[in-house]
Amino acid sequence: AGEDQVWLIHVYGNTGYDFGYAYGTLLRDQINKVLPRAWAHFEEEILKELKNLKLPKWFVDFVVDKGLAFALDIQNDLVKKYMDEEVYNEMRGIADAAQVDYKTVIRLHMLGEITRGRCSLYGLWGNATLGGKTLQLRALDWDVDGGLQDYPVITIYHPLTSKLGHPFANVAWAGYIGTLTGMSSLRLGISEIGVSFPDDTFGDESMAGLPFIFVERHILQFSETLDDALSFIANVRRTCHLILGVADGKLGTARMVQYSHSIVNFFDDQNLQPLADWHPRIPHAIYSGMDWLCPSRQYKLYKAITDQYGQITPELSIKNITSVVKTGDLHVGVYDLTDNIMYVANARGTNEQGPMEAYKRQFVKVDLNVEFARTR
Repeated sequence: AGEDQVWLIHVYGNTGYDFGYAYGTLLRDQINKVLPRAWAHFEEEILKELKNLKLPKWFVDFVVDKGLAFALDIQNDLVKKYMDEEVYNEMRGIADAAQVDYKTVIRLHMLGEITRGRCSLYGLWGNATLGGKTLQLRALDWDVDGGLQDYPVITIYHPLTSKLGHPFANVAWAGYIGTLTGMSSLRLGISEIGVSFPDDTFGDESMAGLPFIFVERHILQFSETLDDALSFIANVRRTCHLILGVADGKLGTARMVQYSHSIVNFFDDQNLQPLADWHPRIPHAIYSGMDWLCPSRQYKLYKAITDQYGQITPELSIKNITSVVKTGDLHVGVYDLTDNIMYVANARGTNEQGPMEAYKRQFVKVDLNVEFARTR
């Protein structure tokens, strides 16, 4: 057993509960180890950072007076009516099979709206890449101290009924079924950045809506085309300030989304925002480094893309883009949406050697043509 391993699991089902029960059965040990550890860590971190997080006063007061678990239960009450019932069924299946507390599983999935993470993304196509491939980056810069990287999981979902969508791959950690990183069998990819430094074009935020990790998951699970994905984003009840990236290997293009509760804007390479000397437009590319108003990191990503322009492959991106820009400390996904191949790296695990950051570590190559075709 070497380092930089990741669990690759396949779940099949006619219901969300089937998915969850299979998942919880396969990863029972890992879930029982990671849940208490991650919960204790995030609880401590959120309490420490409470003043700096962009949260409504009433929510902060609940956390202070009643504790984080209570506040997250209230948040779940606010989002419940926007959620797909099958997602709760899946969480219940996990809780039953792994013998963990169902409410704890739900709370874990409410944390993303609070913590969000700073990240980077690109979508490249046409002249930007070698051979005109459609490539996408999803670099997750989040907390490497919670131990999540000890339990990395790629889940391949195989719905046995169309009401559960189509096959897709979700990259996360044991017990976590929201989507931050992943690709679908219809060659759509998703990326996301939490925005701490918006400008006045963003609009407001709300805690009542579909949590973004399930907006992203819906796109992978149900959207058939880029247009499907964009119209879902336009019409769903959105929550917080984000930047999303959606790329489509069938169409050979990508879009960046300025995302908030009240406003949504869609950008391609012709109208990409924010337009500034530190974030110029690039033909056949959308990109964002770390945040919306983040000149140094935005420009670094611009420079790395333009330095390799026309030659970019997943391997070159790993070697000369993420490692140079230094983005993706917890995990990195590079998607080849033309050939349906995903490259994933995770931060250093507890007993592993070498650098901490995922972008400096060995990547695992997953051929999704093979994985999506696997039968039970």
